[in-house]
Amino acid sequence: MSGDFRLVSISGPREASLDLKPPGPLMIGRRGTHALPLMDDDHVSRDHAQLTYRPAEAGYAPGETGGTSRWLLADLGSRHGTWINGIKLTPERQYPLCEGDLVVIAPWTLRVTGPRSGTRSGGGSRLDTVDDTGTPALVLRIDPRAESKLARQRLALLLKCAGSIHAAENESALAEAVLEAAASGTGFTNVGWLRPLAADGSIEMVAGRGPAFSNTTNFRLSRSLIREASQGQAARVEGRGGMAGAVGAHSMVDFGIEEAVCAPISLGSSVVRLLYMDNRGVGGATVADRSAKDALDFAIGLAGMASMAMANQERARLAVEMAREEAELAAGAAMQRWMMPTRRGGSGPLEFVGESRPGRKIGGDFFDIIPLDEGRVCVAVGDVVGKGVAASVLMSATQGFLHSSVREHGDPAKAVGALNAFVHPRRPTNKFVTLWVGLFDPNTGLLRYVDAGHGYASLLRAGTDPEALALGENLPVGVDPDARYVASNCRIGAGDRVVVVSDGVIEQPIAGASDGSRGRGFGMDGVCALLEAVTSGDEIASLFDAVEQHAGTKQLADDATAVLVKWSTASPPH
Repeated sequence: MSGDFRLVSISGPREASLDLKPPGPLMIGRRGTHALPLMDDDHVSRDHAQLTYRPAEAGYAPGETGGTSRWLLADLGSRHGTWINGIKLTPERQYPLCEGDLVVIAPWTLRVTGPRSGTRSGGGSRLDTVDDTGTPALVLRIDPRAESKLARQRLALLLKCAGSIHAAENESALAEAVLEAAASGTGFTNVGWLRPLAADGSIEMVAGRGPAFSNTTNFRLSRSLIREASQGQAARVEGRGGMAGAVGAHSMVDFGIEEAVCAPISLGSSVVRLLYMDNRGVGGATVADRSAKDALDFAIGLAGMASMAMANQERARLAVEMAREEAELAAGAAMQRWMMPTRRGGSGPLEFVGESRPGRKIGGDFFDIIPLDEGRVCVAVGDVVGKGVAASVLMSATQGFLHSSVREHGDPAKAVGALNAFVHPRRPTNKFVTLWVGLFDPNTGLLRYVDAGHGYASLLRAGTDPEALALGENLPVGVDPDARYVASNCRIGAGDRVVVVSDGVIEQPIAGASDGSRGRGFGMDGVCALLEAVTSGDEIASLFDAVEQHAGTKQLADDATAVLVKWSTASPPH
């Protein structure tokens, strides 16, 4: 789903809408700069949710995994949560949106609308409601908690049809099962499965049976009745006497309706469908002992069962979608692990150990160890701004190109310059890469490095304080196509260690931190202090253990990478 799709509010403090236009991402929250600002209620977090567009991939047929473009919605760790069709989203996970979905960011409920009717089961007929305000039509609200015991015979019918309702595998089958039970159990001739009232006063019929629903050209419904049900209140309307009403209004008797009943079908707190019944065209019910109260009770019972069945269908649909997403993410994570170098290695007196942990299954961090001639070794650590699939794809492309460029040029400044020229025209909007690339030469004892907006590298010498390696004035990769990259030089020797980490290590918040205290991260001081205390064994494993203890969880807030290079022998450089 790409063009002509929108998020449109159906309830909330004010009207709100957002055109879903690629390439995204589109932010939702309590900031005026967001694509969809919802600033009227503090239940909405400042950065509440994000919509990400995933285009269809080449080589796939429509409908295949990867063959359909789609928008993905992720809750960004908001205080009060985000829901799709009554199901609360796990923070930081992306959920695919479908046309007709209801998104709740309290107190707003928004519907995903598109060029079609908005139902997954196919198109629907657009019906009109009539303004019956001020006519003798009487709308009676019914509290389903009060006197709502079903008549004995209708309870038996409910139990009989319960199996077919809950066995329905899609909305079309569910609607047919409910309409069959409604017609059999109430005596109403016309029964319909409808969408709630639209802003223009129209309503969409998803499914219907009976003579009135077979020809909808001059079909009209009571707007008062539909409005009550659309707001979550089961109700019935009685047309009385054909008396004249307000100017422009109509009596339901004008359309041959003596009585109509409507009950809401809900997902969570949102009304998504209506069960409608009337007796137009027949002059009354076909069940002799039917009372209006029993008919409404029965409709309420059916609507409740339909709500549970729809919730189960939505859970099953989301489970299938998420299983597909998980499989894609797992495949991507496996490919990323394949591209990473071995965790430990060495070249002459130089030893290295490195690790990259994604905040989710796939990440935007990478590290690489690139052996060159004469025992030289190039070490790179990169961090793509952003998360998810787009960041991981850019990460993989960056790592692959940089590896080749370093081997071609043998110089970090030339390699990063070539990488920048490659990345800039291909990067997604608002994406760039911070990067540290260092060339270690054990023959001369020289470290020549480029820090492209990264900033998290330190030199640890025995007996002295940690020394931050100069950031320089190099821009992150992908920001400016004409950027020039200049390398800095540093002397290293026996016993020296160089540590480079990503911001996922530095900014990992302390356990129990609220949004306001996220600045209490692990910090570069924490990295250096840990490595000064641990000088042997697997220092990087010890570092990640300390970060997890600081975070209070093994699931870190962001992608985290750390690489340690150490000169392990006492032999002086040549």
